[in-house]
Amino acid sequence: MKDLYRCLDEYSPQLLQAISEAWQITLPKGPPKETVKGLAAAMLAPEALESLVARLTPQAHEALAGMVRAGGVLPAHRLFRAYGTLRRLGPVRIVREKPWLQPANALEELLYKGLIYRAYDTVEDYYGEVLLIPQQLQERLSALGLRMAALEVQEVDPPARARADGQALTEDMLAILVCARQGQVAAGPAGPAGEHTPASLSLASLDLGPRLQGESHAERLALIERVLVRMRLVQPVEGLLRPTVRAREWLRAADWPRLQSVYLAWRDDSRWDELRHLSSLHLDDPTWQGNPILARRALLGVLGQARPGIWLSLDSFVGALKRQRPDYLRPDGDYDHPSVRDAQTGEQLSGFESWDKIEGVLARYLIAWPLRWLGIVDIGYGEGDERPSAFRITEQGLALLSEGAEPPAAQSAQPVATIAEDFTITLPIAGSLYERYQLERFAQWQSQDTRAVYRISAESIWKSQNAGVKVEQILRFLRRISQDQVAPTVARALQEWGHRFGKVIIRKTVLLQAVDRPTMQRISSEPTIRALLGEMLSPTTCLVGEKNVEALSKQLKALGIWPHVIL
Repeated sequence: MKDLYRCLDEYSPQLLQAISEAWQITLPKGPPKETVKGLAAAMLAPEALESLVARLTPQAHEALAGMVRAGGVLPAHRLFRAYGTLRRLGPVRIVREKPWLQPANALEELLYKGLIYRAYDTVEDYYGEVLLIPQQLQERLSALGLRMAALEVQEVDPPARARADGQALTEDMLAILVCARQGQVAAGPAGPAGEHTPASLSLASLDLGPRLQGESHAERLALIERVLVRMRLVQPVEGLLRPTVRAREWLRAADWPRLQSVYLAWRDDSRWDELRHLSSLHLDDPTWQGNPILARRALLGVLGQARPGIWLSLDSFVGALKRQRPDYLRPDGDYDHPSVRDAQTGEQLSGFESWDKIEGVLARYLIAWPLRWLGIVDIGYGEGDERPSAFRITEQGLALLSEGAEPPAAQSAQPVATIAEDFTITLPIAGSLYERYQLERFAQWQSQDTRAVYRISAESIWKSQNAGVKVEQILRFLRRISQDQVAPTVARALQEWGHRFGKVIIRKTVLLQAVDRPTMQRISSEPTIRALLGEMLSPTTCLVGEKNVEALSKQLKALGIWPHVIL
């Protein structure tokens, strides 16, 4: 950020005189360098800045507060859109008109008072003309606690009906991780940077039924899929997606950091672009890539200024966004690129007059869908309406939007499960995601609201034992989550079911059959081949593990014996 002395040094004597009059300072006489030093020193004198700020018009105060909040530098076009442009006047016209006496708008008032200056700089991914506050003034204005005018969003009555997702997204991530552990989610082909994604998470291929806590919206399932992949909670294994070690760590985390990690994975994902999800728009250039991260962050920054916990008009918020951050999607202020068309009419949407059909539609989509799915807002509908007309920021939404803010109060005590004699297990939802993930290794999910209900059966125990979970492990786990309140009848039944397991083995295997005994002896005499063979069933036949077939075939061919493979 530019220094105050450097900013003043670039000004003409006429502008320096105008600034000195605004600050009620006698301009020091002498060489230009000494004049600039003297003026800057007077501007930085105790209480001089406070006195000047107190004399600003309300609009100038609002514009200055917005710049201070933004760190002291903003793209000029954004401020021009809100407050009017700065005229470019030559030296003669400046002397003749003295624009500081009657500034055309709030920005000219700040410019001729020496509070803001023109420059060319980079702001996020924008490079071009900016307006800035010199470093020394920015530091002092920040210390003053200069406040912006409150975001003007209309409050509304509670809607006829509302939709609130809460933590349904993380609950459904748990359900899908359970399905992935059970081998029910196929891995699609590798995408960019070697990322693998599920072939489909639609209800047609992964029917979660009542287990799904949120809606079965295709875009919502796609978002869950994207978050799972981006957070590396799943990985491809032999054509299936399986949970990773990271998944267990994520499930073990406390509710708040786990929820926050999902929010950040969405917010900072450059490959998930909501603009391309809008059915009302068509991009003429399919290769165009915007910056969805900056767009989300800019919109979320404005949303964070709205009052939480009360119902607000969605139309009113979009209007406030248009006034305060019209360039949230296109930070360069170029509203003619890329070429966007109305998907229904084919009309080309260009210029700022199309803002409502592009930026406005995107803002409504972000609030009504992703932000609701993430539990940041609830949305409301009027009687009989299909489109939302209102929203409110939730408690957890306020904490997510306000970085560094205190998270919602967490449950400190470890949730305690109740195990009934009918083998029903009830466990509070809060703080128990990992316990429920483990519970689903041997118990069947039944239902949930604020508490989740599971049931153990002989069938569920048999399936768990086939997956390698022993009854002794199950009993230890149940005693831990119930604080040792497992009924003797339940413990005895589990042990009795455990004794039934493994008395016979049904195994999928491959049979190797040689044409005669000498051939089998030749094969089994080779150490590298013998290590791949299983149990001998006769002098000419033996078992082979399915995973060893490919390696065994190579070894046999190297020996000059070409196997006839029938699988």
